Amino acid sequence: MFVVALFPANLVWSTIASSVAGAVPGKVQVVGGTVWNGFVVADLRMGDVKGLHLVKWQAHPLSLLLGEVSLDLKIESEGLIASGGAYIGLLGKGIENLTGKVSASMAEPILKQFDASAEGGLNFDGLTVAMSGDEISDASGEIRWDGGKVSYRSGRSTQTVDFPAVVGVLTENEGSLNLALVEMKGKKALGEAMLRPDGIGGVKVLQRAMTLAGFSSSPGDDDKVLLNIQRPLF
Repeated sequence: MFVVALFPANLVWSTIASSVAGAVPGKVQVVGGTVWNGFVVADLRMGDVKGLHLVKWQAHPLSLLLGEVSLDLKIESEGLIASGGAYIGLLGKGIENLTGKVSASMAEPILKQFDASAEGGLNFDGLTVAMSGDEISDASGEIRWDGGKVSYRSGRSTQTVDFPAVVGVLTENEGSLNLALVEMKGKKALGEAMLRPDGIGGVKVLQRAMTLAGFSSSPGDDDKVLLNIQRPLF
């Protein structure tokens, strides 16, 4: 096991590249280090995630004794910094305690699909997603936005409003990822976002979100659903 762990990662990649290239969403540029502790630079083309990404890993060889490959990961790109763990084994696969930040430029293409934009990036903490087979079995963690200007399409015009800080609480619901959106100061629900395993994403917005943005509303209507849309994201 010790000899395998210290084997050069680039030699392993050159051996398997032709057989797994179709499964990689982009082009691998450089592979370095060892199987135990190495890195890869890839030019990703995965939906709205594009550009050069550096991924560093450190493996836990003893996890192989339990029938599992477990890694500590660090990911860096122009719009993303993240660190956490990942695993795949006999009992499932997933990510654990992923923490980092997504820049506004990286989030912009996703928001554009819903005719919206927002300034400022997203911070995420403790993101954990477990899968059994192709089904999501568990999810937890938080995603935070510190507030700022939000623009959205209203009819033929674009509206821009100042919005307070928001936190999203990640959970699993019937095999899908669900992000409950809550205004941080008042701890009131604003809506939710969801992502299904088949790539369909959705957003639900409550009347309370418009009230906080400075629009008037009738008393008692803050939990009314104003917007509920779903679209394929990848």
